[in-house]
Amino acid sequence: MRYIVRHAGIGLFAVLAGCGETAVTQGARCLSLNVPEGQEAISVALPARVSLFFSVDTCDGSPVSGLGADAFEVQEDGKPLSALESKRAVRAKGQKYRMASVLLLDLSGSVLRTGDFAALKEAAARYVRTVLGTRDDGQRLAILTFDGRESPEVLVDFTGDQATALRGLEGLETKQCTVNADCSGFTDRRTCAGWRCVDDSTNLNGAVVRALDRLDEVLAQETQVAWKEGALVVFTDGSDQAARVSTFQMLERAGRSTVRRFTVGLGGEIDEKTLRALGSDGAWPVAKATALSEAFDAVAAKVTSRANRFYLLEYCSPKRNAEHSVKVVARWAKPDGETLTGGLSRSFDATGFSSGCELSE
Repeated sequence: MRYIVRHAGIGLFAVLAGCGETAVTQGARCLSLNVPEGQEAISVALPARVSLFFSVDTCDGSPVSGLGADAFEVQEDGKPLSALESKRAVRAKGQKYRMASVLLLDLSGSVLRTGDFAALKEAAARYVRTVLGTRDDGQRLAILTFDGRESPEVLVDFTGDQATALRGLEGLETKQCTVNADCSGFTDRRTCAGWRCVDDSTNLNGAVVRALDRLDEVLAQETQVAWKEGALVVFTDGSDQAARVSTFQMLERAGRSTVRRFTVGLGGEIDEKTLRALGSDGAWPVAKATALSEAFDAVAAKVTSRANRFYLLEYCSPKRNAEHSVKVVARWAKPDGETLTGGLSRSFDATGFSSGCELSE
């Protein structure tokens, strides 16, 4: 008897409310194994392969990422399959999910006058390397920039390729136009042109709304995946000045969104209250540009922990006929020594099962 646990990469499913059948203990001190709403958690393939796709969280909703195959026990009809007779492995698996995320960067005049752009670019590059640094074909990232104009500029459209995203960031140093009358604060119009600033104001609210709209469009196009989620990461060094969209309208639009939202604010001119309200999944106000990398690293850790909480478990069943139950039990040893446990139960039909089952590596 063999089974493989493949790590399922970025994504989010939630259908089994609370701890429910998935919990062995009560409250937050347990694990919850969840399946996508409207999707089947289990599938079978001849000659005898059984597959289950699920996420693992604590029962208070915190993602549990990076579990190895030895963290899972498989039971059929209430009896454990012997781990000594099982082959186990953890692999990336992206066919069943999609994470579309937008990195929205403030490139208004204030960012450039303070000389903080170099630190911002390096912090953004670190974020890209982390989020797109694994063999995760479920992740797509776009980079947008904004100043005072009505719409943000697309620096890099949605891609799963790390090198493409990093080239886009590097391109910020060279892409220029020749005329930019709106940026009066710069003596050299060529250094103010193109990417750096066209409208010397800050259309933060409008950029957020457009980014959320774009995420909705992209996710709606992902019709071939079982699960899809969006994430918005916003950097700014100030507050909205353009007044094209009110703060109330922006927050109302954000509140109607299902995407995960993170904010990084730099300096003393940010509206920390607004950024915390927008950054429902995390907000990092920092005083100096030297702390930007740490803040972006923290956001990347949040995003990747959500990525690594999904698992595809497959095993070769010894059953050869009739209906049977299968239960997956997960155990997670926390850093403080406490062990959390939870399970997921389903049934399958073994009619037609035979020997010769192989699992792809």
